[in-house]
Amino acid sequence: MKKFMCVLSTLLLLLSMCACTSQKQANMTIRPSEFSKETKDVLDFFDDEIQFFDIQVDDSVKSHSMVVWVYQNGEWKEAGRTQGEIKFLGNRIAIRLTENSYDLYTVDETGTTKYSLPALEGNFEKSTAKGGEIVNREIPLELNKETPIWVKIGTDTNSMSVGDITEDFRQIDCNAGIAVTLTVSDKTIE
Repeated sequence: MKKFMCVLSTLLLLLSMCACTSQKQANMTIRPSEFSKETKDVLDFFDDEIQFFDIQVDDSVKSHSMVVWVYQNGEWKEAGRTQGEIKFLGNRIAIRLTENSYDLYTVDETGTTKYSLPALEGNFEKSTAKGGEIVNREIPLELNKETPIWVKIGTDTNSMSVGDITEDFRQIDCNAGIAVTLTVSDKTIE
């Protein structure tokens, strides 16, 4: 009976540890920020060029990387990157994305910090149709996995397929594009 109780106790302990681990992973998310009506009215002046996101991570996250991708000559190429310790990303970010520029704002209790990539060549001037996808609900963040936040595409055809932001944007049929991704990592950046 003692052996059975010992095995049962060990099994319960292991199950509770697994539950804690999966709960931690489920709590790592990115979602659109919520604002008052007055703030939303002011943000409407920017005509969807700027979006705010709230980020929640656990203690396993040591660093972050935000990458801007541009579709050129038939393939997606990295156009710029911001990275660093997770404490410098904060819990809220703002992204301003146009067809040819990118600004990242980190927002914390001490103020904001801006990172910019001007003069991106997304080649939208030859596009017949333009569209995009953006994080519009809470989605999970996984350690060491790239998560698309915002994708803008253009096509020279008369049709465009719309997908889910969590799908691989590199599979979208397009002739122009800009994408922003976030990766949170358990590794430190040197």
